[in-house]
Amino acid sequence: MGKAGGPFALIVACDRHVTGFADSGLTFARSEASDAAFRPYVGFGAHTRIEGKPADAVAGYARAPLTLTALGAPRAQVTGTASASVAYRLRSSVQLFSTIEAQTGHDDYRESITTGVRLQF
Repeated sequence: MGKAGGPFALIVACDRHVTGFADSGLTFARSEASDAAFRPYVGFGAHTRIEGKPADAVAGYARAPLTLTALGAPRAQVTGTASASVAYRLRSSVQLFSTIEAQTGHDDYRESITTGVRLQF
């Protein structure tokens, strides 16, 4: 980092960006009240941006008229979501699980896999 006021000091404009989302979905899963050890789950839905704007950054060098603009990553207005999970109940309070989730829309993709142990108390 350059010394404040030095020839290469980069001053970034400060701003706050807030974005709101609404989620909807439909899930199919075995009931929590079921005594079955094997617990499958599948879900489908939509992730909708209801407010907000792209997060762009503007900066300039000290004592220079040059400004730099960095465009933020675009977000699709609506993306589809899908998830599938399987859990195995070892005891009433301990489960092993694995979940696959995906979100996709126009130029907006995200996938994840989560595996772990769930403790209930």
